Amino acid sequence: MRIGIMGGTFNPIHYGHLNSAAEITGMFRLEKVIFIPTFIPPHKNVKDIIEPQHRLKMTELAVESDPGFSVSSIEIDRKGLSYSIETINELKRIYSREVELFFIMGIDAFLEIHSWKDVKGLFQSCNFIVSTRPDYRRDNFPEVILNYFREKYDNIQFELVGDDEISGSSKITISISKYAIFAEIGRAHV
Repeated sequence: MRIGIMGGTFNPIHYGHLNSAAEITGMFRLEKVIFIPTFIPPHKNVKDIIEPQHRLKMTELAVESDPGFSVSSIEIDRKGLSYSIETINELKRIYSREVELFFIMGIDAFLEIHSWKDVKGLFQSCNFIVSTRPDYRRDNFPEVILNYFREKYDNIQFELVGDDEISGSSKITISISKYAIFAEIGRAHV
């Protein structure tokens, strides 16, 4: 089973999130996408963020008409700072080993991933699908990711290995992991 994970504050959730998730679901043949609202996002000013239970309810209402989408309160239930590595590890405990997780995020968030908790562990835990934004040049998108990470991580090898068989998007392998980064995903914009 192939499951997409889309986390965020969803303050509020919007059509960009939903459209991107729908396109990614088709491109990567995901069986479902789980939206996971954060409890306390570690990298954002919480004074401007709506209460977690309200964001959870908005997210549930936004996805209820799509049977391929679901919502998890895993981070809200856990309380405290919402760290993606903890969420991915918990999802791996919940689901069988036959589940392949794809962490879906925009290029802007992905280029900040070096500041996240245990990013090396994240790279060793799941695949990443990185979507472009309307204001990013797409013709060199995989190279932007490669050059960025080569500067940030001298102990991890990132290599562009061509196009993914399923999605046709660029595939970047990570030497420390069996997982990959998939970049330049067509028209999807968050």
